[in-house]
Amino acid sequence: MKSIADVFPAIMWIAPSGSVALKDLKIPGPSPEGTRKVDRVRVILMGNQILVAQDTPTGPTLVFRENFTHRIVEGVSQSVITESGKVIVFTKDANCGCGSRLRSWSPYGKNNSVFSSQDPIA
Repeated sequence: MKSIADVFPAIMWIAPSGSVALKDLKIPGPSPEGTRKVDRVRVILMGNQILVAQDTPTGPTLVFRENFTHRIVEGVSQSVITESGKVIVFTKDANCGCGSRLRSWSPYGKNNSVFSSQDPIA
């Protein structure tokens, strides 16, 4: 599946279902009550799914995955509404993401390598 957005390093706000209207959750801006700010993440939109990965002590970890029903692009920010009604707004972070292992993380999993017929047989 092809990614339609891949933002790293990203900063995002996430709001529970029914807690805030999409128009009230903006970056930059104040965080409405009940929302959560998450930074130093990689946000990938593939098909109709949003994936959020974070660098942890054990390496890159997928911390959020859900299908979305709506996507809005406003300048450098993007917003999605998930199937369960969560509102997520994200944008590229000014942080450089230096030293993070997320840059090389693949959302396709560890064992999804495609080898060439030119590769030597082990």
